[in-house]
Amino acid sequence: MTDRKAGDGIAGLSRRLFVLFLAMVIAGFALPSPGVGAPQPVPPSLYRELAVPSVPELLIVPSIALRAPILPIEVDPDGVLTPPADVRDVGWWKRSAKPGAKSGQTLITGHTVHTGGGVMNRLGELHPGSLVRIQTPGGIVDYRTTKVFVYTKAELAKHAEELFSQKRPDYRLVLITCTGWTGTDYTSNIIVFADEMGVRRPGTSAAEADAVAAEANPDR
Repeated sequence: MTDRKAGDGIAGLSRRLFVLFLAMVIAGFALPSPGVGAPQPVPPSLYRELAVPSVPELLIVPSIALRAPILPIEVDPDGVLTPPADVRDVGWWKRSAKPGAKSGQTLITGHTVHTGGGVMNRLGELHPGSLVRIQTPGGIVDYRTTKVFVYTKAELAKHAEELFSQKRPDYRLVLITCTGWTGTDYTSNIIVFADEMGVRRPGTSAAEADAVAAEANPDR
């Protein structure tokens, strides 16, 4: 992905990666995530589950002032998953899990622009415990970040199965964008994992939500 063409492939991923990605989806492989551990419990008095999985409509990340419409995207005939053309929007791979699902992964991607203005320019500032929110027709779902890391393109291709498989038994959110601008291209990708906490019950404050999110295990 480059600044001159906002419709380039997902966050600097190579076409080769997406051929592998598609093959993985078809095969239905699933591998454990790097450093996965048992999630910390969420107080049931603060959250409820979505009644049914719902389509994501808006991504909100308060700590980095990110608020972006979520548009459904699909892999094109060449095997490339292209984010929305507008660098202020993010894309949800519409064959990935919906918020509220019991398994699989919700995959959301957006552009980084080295001159500024990219919706995910600050994604790398997140840390374990950061709050992420997704608005759906069934309610706003809160997530807590569990892992933030960088993979080179080669590493991303190597780990594509574990990052994108919809056969994952435990549901999670995956955010991805590019990084490592060389002056002509992006060499790496920032990846964020987040666990779903649920929909806030009436009376739950933003401070309480932040406190619960901050309990995420930084060693995951």
